[in-house]
Amino acid sequence: MVMKLVINDLKKLLDKNAALMSLMALICSFMALFFADGRSQEINKVMDIVKIDGILILFIMFGVELAKNTLVSDKISKKLEFLLANGLSIKKILIKYLFSIYLGTLIIVLPSLILNLLKLEISLIIILNLLISSFLYTLIIVLIILDTRNMNKVNSLQIRLIGLSLLIMIALILVYNFTNSYAFYLITKFFILGSVIIILGINTNKERIVVSYY
Repeated sequence: MVMKLVINDLKKLLDKNAALMSLMALICSFMALFFADGRSQEINKVMDIVKIDGILILFIMFGVELAKNTLVSDKISKKLEFLLANGLSIKKILIKYLFSIYLGTLIIVLPSLILNLLKLEISLIIILNLLISSFLYTLIIVLIILDTRNMNKVNSLQIRLIGLSLLIMIALILVYNFTNSYAFYLITKFFILGSVIIILGINTNKERIVVSYY
């Protein structure tokens, strides 16, 4: 049942607007590809890491937009209350929106991602970093909206999450400069994102999910 709901959401999300967002992301990535060219090898290595994390910012922007078309709309229209009343658990609701928004956004940024990975040295760590990080950010988006009662706050959600991602990015660059370890860079990132998810998850309950107002 959950998978059917995810597929229905994807059909709704992947429209002409999604194609336009994908084109915008591809153009931005193409312009940024040669940003570090002509610099030292070490600086280029750091910039490659930053470029990959930069795709996450696009992922957040588009993820919030897709969430507005599904999760926010369903919460305002009381569809979430209907789903809960008909036996769909909070866990299944979370899975439904998490995968529909994540997969939809991933499809949108896929051309940009392929372009960047062709330019950079493709490694399993880089791919896993992007896939796991984008998944965690999508989970954060879903939890924040589920916990939000005043739906006017969703309008500023993109700015707040982009600000959070930039702060995390700056902190991680400092960690990398001090440790020169990509592994420690990733551990720190996943620890921060995991901590945010745990805090949001603790506050998620049926009352917060069904209550919404403007």
